[in-house]
Amino acid sequence: MTNYRPDIDGLRAVAVLSVIAFHLNPAWLPGGYLGVDIFFVISGYLITNIIWREACEQNFSILRFYERRIRRIMPALLTVLAATSVAALILLLPADLKGFGRSLLATLFFVANIYFWRDTNYFSRTAEDKPLLHMWSLGIEEQFYIVMPFLLAILAFRWRRAAVWFVLAIVLLSFGLNVFANRIGAQNPAFYLLPTRAWELGAGAAIALLPASLSQLYRPVAFVAGLLGIALLLLALTHPQQGLIPAATPAIVAAALLIWSGSGPITPATSQLLALRPFVLVGLISYSLYLWHWPVIVFSKYYLVRQLHVWEVIAALAVMFTAAFLSYRYIEQPARAKTMSWRRVGLWTGAGSLAAAGLAITIVISDGFPGRLDAQAAAMNEALGTHYRCPVLKYLALNGERACELNLPSRNPNDAVVVLMGNSHAQMYAPVIEAILRKKDVPGLLVPVNGCFPSAIVNLSRACAEQMARNIRSVSTLQSAKTILLGTSWNYENIRFGQEAQQSKQESFAAGLDHTIRQLKAAGKKVVLIGPIPAPGWDVPSVGARSLAFGRPLPALETSRMAFDDRYGKLLETFVQRQDLEFVQPHTKLCNALSCPYIRNGRSLFADSNHLAAIALPPLKPLFEFSLDH
Repeated sequence: MTNYRPDIDGLRAVAVLSVIAFHLNPAWLPGGYLGVDIFFVISGYLITNIIWREACEQNFSILRFYERRIRRIMPALLTVLAATSVAALILLLPADLKGFGRSLLATLFFVANIYFWRDTNYFSRTAEDKPLLHMWSLGIEEQFYIVMPFLLAILAFRWRRAAVWFVLAIVLLSFGLNVFANRIGAQNPAFYLLPTRAWELGAGAAIALLPASLSQLYRPVAFVAGLLGIALLLLALTHPQQGLIPAATPAIVAAALLIWSGSGPITPATSQLLALRPFVLVGLISYSLYLWHWPVIVFSKYYLVRQLHVWEVIAALAVMFTAAFLSYRYIEQPARAKTMSWRRVGLWTGAGSLAAAGLAITIVISDGFPGRLDAQAAAMNEALGTHYRCPVLKYLALNGERACELNLPSRNPNDAVVVLMGNSHAQMYAPVIEAILRKKDVPGLLVPVNGCFPSAIVNLSRACAEQMARNIRSVSTLQSAKTILLGTSWNYENIRFGQEAQQSKQESFAAGLDHTIRQLKAAGKKVVLIGPIPAPGWDVPSVGARSLAFGRPLPALETSRMAFDDRYGKLLETFVQRQDLEFVQPHTKLCNALSCPYIRNGRSLFADSNHLAAIALPPLKPLFEFSLDH
């Protein structure tokens, strides 16, 4: 057996408490989400230790390995899924419940990370409506452990001395993929998918495979490594940075150093600190605590339709810690004990999984049981998350960046005649643009960069400006492209890069758009600029529907036309007067003379707080048809 290390349980405690603090209030611990990354390093280290020892002793059994994984993971997981499903059936509105059903099915098959990659952004506001969102991390781990046992067994049999170098090569490759994905604007897949996360588990695995001689550390070396690990850990959790390297890098290095420094015969002070009894106790229940914490937070906020007050935070902590302790004591420990037969564990796991899968399928087929709750709330909730996302199979490469086909059978970007480019506020128009292109049999292309303005000189960050510069160059050189539709959010207040001292943010925003337009015009392209929309700033289909369902006060369901004109009037005037471009103004269809409503016929026009829902797009079709005809 591998020697028990209480300091690793202490590190688990730091990881889970960091995640909980972040999820309760990100301002409390801005880098708290990196606790998940610390878990990955710990998991990679412990599992690799066990597999490698057994493989080297020629005592490794893949069946025994998966039996241990099932005993460790499934009983507590199924308990939480059962409780969460009951709460979901009582509280969740139809669209949210249907999403829950899909995520439940994805969790059971350990592909929740892939599901949530396509379904949401982890840091978006709608994340608070997804009770199983945290299950993405289990998907990463279990996918990793489909491959890792076989790899380690082969290495132990044939290339034992080269094993650590092989794993380090995987770490470097995965790390490089992560950096590349973030560079091209693919933050979501970089966050959720195994190829860009394997380096974190691999870092722990590499520590486990280091030669035993390296663990015979002198006291000063162990002390310095541990001290550096603590310093990096505090820095990562309190001041996370996203630059040339992934934000998780300091946390991964910190966890690796702390594990390594505590693996020798001399226990450094940092390991002794982590091995203190309070840390160890939390570490022991950390798996159950991680499983329980997020549903408790989500359902509390979901029902209250607001953030938690201080006493509600205390109550939520009491519930999640109590549930975690009971789960650990009466579910985890008995299932892992040899006194409980594998047949019994397997039977309950199989039956529970089948029951959960059946419930998930029923929820999806029934469209979330819309008859359970208020009909008006259900109608409003239907628009949730219906803004456009490019299907995986429609992605294309464009000079090292991402693009998406819009009626482009050849899948050759150079064949595109019409290009829709910009951020998510360009993407949301893709369905109506593609419908027009199909009708006219015109090939098109979507070139998205989410979270950035379509400008090379003014943007949210230097990285955004550089990426947009690359995209503008790529689109300018497309041989067949004649018309470029330029779409963006018009939140000029968010400008952080490129603003000149004598200019207001609004003037800088206009100058940035003008620069892009002139670049495209110089390349011989016709430019169609898409104007602003009256974004509500609050999640209409979620907050509005829940407010109706649970009797909470409703936010304002419209903004005045005067307020819209005050905010965008000067910018609109600037571009309306331009003779060198077409200017599509969606607000002319979304607003009337007095107001800009967020609801039409009881249905939300928005898919979240700022993106148009699918139901809002058809009335805009004539605007785009006119521009594409001229």
